[in-house]
Amino acid sequence: MIARLAWLELRQQIGSRVFWIVFAVSVLMVGGAMAIDELRVGLLTTGARTGAAAIVRTHLVWSLFFLFTAAALVGEAVLRDRTSRFADLVGATPVDPRAYALGRLAGSIGALLVCFLSVPAAMAMGGLLLGAGTGPVASYAFALFALAVPNLLFAAALFFALASAMRSMAGCLIGAACILTIYGLVGDSGAAAAGLADPFGFAAVHRATLGWSAARLDAAAPPLAGVLLVNRVLWIGMAALLVAVGLGLSGRGGRSSPRVHPRPTERVTSVSPRAELIPRQRSQRTSAWREAAFQLWWQVRFESARVFRTPVFAVLVGLGLANAVAAASRVHGTPAMVEALLRSFQLVPVVVVLFFAGELFWAEREHRVAPLISVTSARPSVLILAKLLALAMILFLLGVVSGGAGAVTQGLLGVVPSLTAYLTWYVLPQSFDWVLLGILALFLQSIATNKLAGWGYMVFYLIGSLALNKLGWQDPHFRFGSYPGAPLPPALSGAQGVGWYRLGWGSVALVMVVLTCNLPRRHP
Repeated sequence: MIARLAWLELRQQIGSRVFWIVFAVSVLMVGGAMAIDELRVGLLTTGARTGAAAIVRTHLVWSLFFLFTAAALVGEAVLRDRTSRFADLVGATPVDPRAYALGRLAGSIGALLVCFLSVPAAMAMGGLLLGAGTGPVASYAFALFALAVPNLLFAAALFFALASAMRSMAGCLIGAACILTIYGLVGDSGAAAAGLADPFGFAAVHRATLGWSAARLDAAAPPLAGVLLVNRVLWIGMAALLVAVGLGLSGRGGRSSPRVHPRPTERVTSVSPRAELIPRQRSQRTSAWREAAFQLWWQVRFESARVFRTPVFAVLVGLGLANAVAAASRVHGTPAMVEALLRSFQLVPVVVVLFFAGELFWAEREHRVAPLISVTSARPSVLILAKLLALAMILFLLGVVSGGAGAVTQGLLGVVPSLTAYLTWYVLPQSFDWVLLGILALFLQSIATNKLAGWGYMVFYLIGSLALNKLGWQDPHFRFGSYPGAPLPPALSGAQGVGWYRLGWGSVALVMVVLTCNLPRRHP
């Protein structure tokens, strides 16, 4: 029974959007780090790109970055029945709640491990494309089975216990953020005590390879012995203990007797006729523009809340913060911190724009309510502007969160951050650039026949931009949203005339908004 439950859970998790988005993002980021030095956040900058040391370090760093993925997959498996309000129905079945929870956990762990295979696959593929070879197969096996798999098992067990105890996805994500922040600030240590106390094995690997030459580090992975072996056995045992704690909590609160909820008393007669007439009288008194503003406000709240509550958004933000904290903890001074954020926090906003522009634009048609909405008093332009403003709010929040992570990291390192610099150098200009990209994504969705085609148009644009960069065609006159010195602000790059470029591309984006609002809508 447990095996069947695990298989069903594995199939459901692999079919989810969280799984495939994280898979694609990890492939892009690992492959990009192989070719671009600025993207090698937390990774080795010396030695062979596919040497044993690089393989080991990549698996360690990405097992830490996958904390948010583990929190999303395991937390969703634990809380699915509660959020869908099927907990009482499941609890009334003869299935043992501990076996049920264990099957769900096993399936989510399987999905987590399959998703993590994107890391070694992307590294080997990147090595082949760069002509550096795949690297030693034994190092991949050691890094995967001796380091990454135990780390992911511990993370899954930790979030299984947290979700069972707190009954909240927020608790899992906060726990992942705390662990990641601690690792970003503490770093590696070669002390024996740290080698045992570090659950992810960074310190143990550092101690096992202490004094090794660069040639030896590239040739072979450290032996699974001594402090490293004890560390792995210790934290696998801790993972088993956390699973036992989670199963105990599931067994105590998982089976709930079916309760008959009292029907709410009818209170239709308690509403006075005068109260029913008030909204109608107010709508008659308000002008057309105030009614449109009111519709826009509520639609923006609805659209933005729908995005903020998705696990996809939480995982993407978590991955971005992982890179931001890791990059910010290795530099000093506000200018260097801002530049590190600009270099490391590039991919996540692009993925957010690419994915959620399609989700927002096609939501009504996918739920088959577009014909119903078309006969209401809401104008199509109001709906489009609401989606655009919701996407802009999301991107501004990304800028605030990532900039805040850099400022907090700088403060914890003992340096007083300049909030004005973060606001004027990073949050505002980056949010503006991301909003321009969001407008382009919505415009491409508006001219596409379906969501997948809109995503394809945006992917072609991104691939074309990368190709132009490789060819050296970086003239900001012909690159949408570009400006001299991009992505650095004028205060760091020293470029002149950036404001005029932003004004010009903003005007082009405004034309796109007008076209998007006036294009005819197609209903399924």
